[in-house]
Amino acid sequence: MSGFAIWPPPTSTVSPATLAREMMALGQATLSPPAFPDDAARGTGQPVIVVPGFLAPDMPTGRLRDFLLRQNFASMAWTGGINLGPMRRVMAALRDQICETADRAGRPVSLVGISLGGTIARQAAKTCPGSLARVITVVSPIRMPVVTPLAPLAQAAALLWDAEEVRNLAAIAEPPPVPLTAIISRDDGIIERAASWPDAHAQVEVVEVGGAHMSICTSPEVQRIIADRLARA
Repeated sequence: MSGFAIWPPPTSTVSPATLAREMMALGQATLSPPAFPDDAARGTGQPVIVVPGFLAPDMPTGRLRDFLLRQNFASMAWTGGINLGPMRRVMAALRDQICETADRAGRPVSLVGISLGGTIARQAAKTCPGSLARVITVVSPIRMPVVTPLAPLAQAAALLWDAEEVRNLAAIAEPPPVPLTAIISRDDGIIERAASWPDAHAQVEVVEVGGAHMSICTSPEVQRIIADRLARA
């Protein structure tokens, strides 16, 4: 699956230099994250599963989940552990978690996926639309191959993926059968912006923001957008 991700050419907007900038932004956001927005929408206990990004465990999404709990959404971590990509057992576990959570709550679930987590969320939504209210993706690649300075790591992880899930990625740009909000950063230093821009569709909304890819979940603007769309669901 070396075609899943490729090293940035000289003309790319991402590079080792932008990766270094991203790491600095992540460090700053980890040590001193911005305050939660006070004017964000509140929920009514809607269940929300947050899917982490590439090579990330649940810890980096903790602040976003804390914010959603604060706003009265029933946010929870996914059960897939470290996100190595669309492995068969991971996809099956996410589908089970969606269905079981919806049954337990008595209402549809929303998915919030960060980076590759959003790519996975889009795919999972196509298999259990009856249990889902909405999908929100945040700086999530849907155009393959993805141009990124993380290409060597992505190519190595892709060796673990199942052939069926790899084939499914070829159609990942097709929208899921539920409302989708795609949050895209104009300042993304990990993937080229075009890689996360979906085609126009009646159920697809694109919201462009500023901010680093690796720290975007700490952005009050992004938190406000996510809370607003979840409240609508």
